[in-house]
Amino acid sequence: MTLRGLLCRFAAAYLVLLVVVAVVLNLAGASSHTSGNVAALLAALTWVCMDFAKKNGRYFTPDEKKRAIVGMLVIDMAMQAAVTAAAGLFSISSGEPVLALGPTMLVLLFVGVLHALVIWFFVGFAGKQHAAAEARRNKTG
Repeated sequence: MTLRGLLCRFAAAYLVLLVVVAVVLNLAGASSHTSGNVAALLAALTWVCMDFAKKNGRYFTPDEKKRAIVGMLVIDMAMQAAVTAAAGLFSISSGEPVLALGPTMLVLLFVGVLHALVIWFFVGFAGKQHAAAEARRNKTG
């Protein structure tokens, strides 16, 4: 699997999971979707990282890891910006701004920093999980 393939799978999986989580949480009557969004992010990135390792028989090289983290963060922030814009930057009925652009951008920046840390940590964590699974497989095999 190429890095481009990984990023395409990540974008598709993350988008699908965001929609599914939003629908489920709405049906459950939840007012906040923050934990669901983080769960969708973690599930999508762990799945694609482990799939990359399985298909390639190895985990990321240091350069691939950097590019994967940056690519996933760009995709994540594009989706966060789209959701924010759809959720309240402009009122659909009046077309007038509901949220001020400046504070909204600061919130997106804050979310971006937090998500960058989460993505960085879990890409590394998935690599450790892959290494542990390989060690177990080599020990028993």
